[in-house]
Amino acid sequence: MGFHCLVANPDGPKMPPFANKVVLVTGGSSGIGKGVALRLASQGAVVALAARTRDTLEQVATQIEQAGSRALVLPTDVADVQQCRAAVEKTVEKFGKLDIVVCSAGLSMRAYLERCDPAAMEKVVRINFLGTLYTAHAAIPHVKRTQGSLVALSSLTGLRGIPSYGLYGATKFAVQGLFDSLRLELQRDGVHVGVVAPGFVDTPLRVSVLGPDGKSWAKPPDPPFRIWPVEKCVDRVVRLIARRKRQSNLPWFMGTMFWLDQITNRAVGDWILRWKFPPV
Repeated sequence: MGFHCLVANPDGPKMPPFANKVVLVTGGSSGIGKGVALRLASQGAVVALAARTRDTLEQVATQIEQAGSRALVLPTDVADVQQCRAAVEKTVEKFGKLDIVVCSAGLSMRAYLERCDPAAMEKVVRINFLGTLYTAHAAIPHVKRTQGSLVALSSLTGLRGIPSYGLYGATKFAVQGLFDSLRLELQRDGVHVGVVAPGFVDTPLRVSVLGPDGKSWAKPPDPPFRIWPVEKCVDRVVRLIARRKRQSNLPWFMGTMFWLDQITNRAVGDWILRWKFPPV
């Protein structure tokens, strides 16, 4: 079992790489989650879409169905454990199984920690970390049966502390730690567990970055590094699933950069990050 690319019969048509796979995507109404849902559907998967707003989910579902696949709309607040569990169970009830879960729902927050409102911080923690935790927890028995994949969207801020992204980064560090542990726990069951950690990506999240009061910045602070197109990140996610990889970063060379950061005892990295991320 698993998701290694299928070998086509030389005398017959080639099967799409995700043919007959059932996928649940949280945050599936926009951004990276939407892109992943559309891409996997185009490669043969049927997709359950979970997010808070039904109207935007219906629009994505229509795109999937027009492309010849099937979609299930699941209005879901991932901060609610019961709704996460219901999304998983309804997916299995509708399609008979669950092969792939992509936890993509999230909020971005940029502010120095001392200025942050506690209620706003809790909201980010609940969506970014608990939303991933609740969904993965509910999905484990099902992906064990299919020897499937659990995938989370993290961030480069979940691999290295960055000024003004302390709270947001903490949620992504938590996701990294959770999925590292899950990978070891589920390895003997044949379950693939992977994390994609991108830098700045051109999604609706970029224009709704929360400030210290929990409200979106009227004009978000400019990112000091390149903003990557959504499709580039979608490529990373789909490749990670197909190859059953444990980690994929965007850009790819960040693994080398983190290694250089470590061997300089983080001195160079600290200097660059303080310069690039001044108080906002």
